[in-house]
Amino acid sequence: MDDSSRLHSLLLRYFSSLLTLILFLSVTLAPGPALAWDSKSWLNPTHPTHSYFTEWAIDQLDDTYPELRKFSQVIIDGANQEMHELPIRGEEHGLNLEEARLRHKGTNEGTDDIQGWWTEALNAYQAGNKETAYFLVGIILHLVQDMGAPEHANHVYHQGTPTEFDNFEFLAVSNWKPDFSQINKVDPGYTEPWQYYPFSSSWTTEDMPNYKDRNSYSKLWLNASDEEKRLLVSRQARTCAVSEWALRAAEKKFLQQA
Repeated sequence: MDDSSRLHSLLLRYFSSLLTLILFLSVTLAPGPALAWDSKSWLNPTHPTHSYFTEWAIDQLDDTYPELRKFSQVIIDGANQEMHELPIRGEEHGLNLEEARLRHKGTNEGTDDIQGWWTEALNAYQAGNKETAYFLVGIILHLVQDMGAPEHANHVYHQGTPTEFDNFEFLAVSNWKPDFSQINKVDPGYTEPWQYYPFSSSWTTEDMPNYKDRNSYSKLWLNASDEEKRLLVSRQARTCAVSEWALRAAEKKFLQQA
């Protein structure tokens, strides 16, 4: 290796280490709920993964369901809510976040009342509160998307703190590389979006049944194995797909109320 190549290699390693440090400080040092995929935060320098999933789903469907484009940002806002086991403040789009989190039994992995979230969304739509309804749909998408990450699907307890963070989610924060050729299922055609929550979990556990330790995965793309990379890009693409299917189910139900 000549001096120029050696310098290039050193610079790559330096900037990779710097990015890792920035991501660590912004994502893992901030105490907060379980972050299977990262959500929007002023501490997060990346484009949130929950936004990527939701934007992709909306883009696949908005030609068929024009109302999605009108409420796209509301849906994305909902998809970036962490409605797990930790308290959350504020009110958004007509919803008191903490009251809703408690009402629908947020847990570290997701929720013990996914069907209740959908019932509330449908009731809001029927009452003419479309903004709130679509915000709730976004929250449902977030929970469905969380089940697309192995630590949630396999009930691996984790938090975003200096001492507790999940290697898979850390690798995913800085590497959005979905491989859509890896989508190996078709839409089961459920009539209600909440039904995709257990479906998403089952699909993930099929892919990664042995993910039982949050420290077992590589943190960096540079030293990740080929299999780790394949599983990450597959899980990203498959979670995009299940987000689309759940959103389609919600929109079909909403149309029936018109």
